[in-house]
Amino acid sequence: MTFSAPTTIPDTPPADLLAELDAAARALDELRSRAAELTLAMDDQARQLRIELIEGGVAHRLTPRQLFDLLG
Repeated sequence: MTFSAPTTIPDTPPADLLAELDAAARALDELRSRAAELTLAMDDQARQLRIELIEGGVAHRLTPRQLFDLLG
């Protein structure tokens, strides 16, 4: 039986991760300013993530790639 070395966790997140989180926060602020709502839910029966952007009373289903593009 072999064991791998434990993974170390840095004291602070990497700078590129912090930049990505800042970009996502700006995108969410932009959606909020447009009175848009982003919802994520797990469809247990289909075992899929359901992502919707609700804007102007209309729900648009998004793929994970579209969500990443929106938040990036």
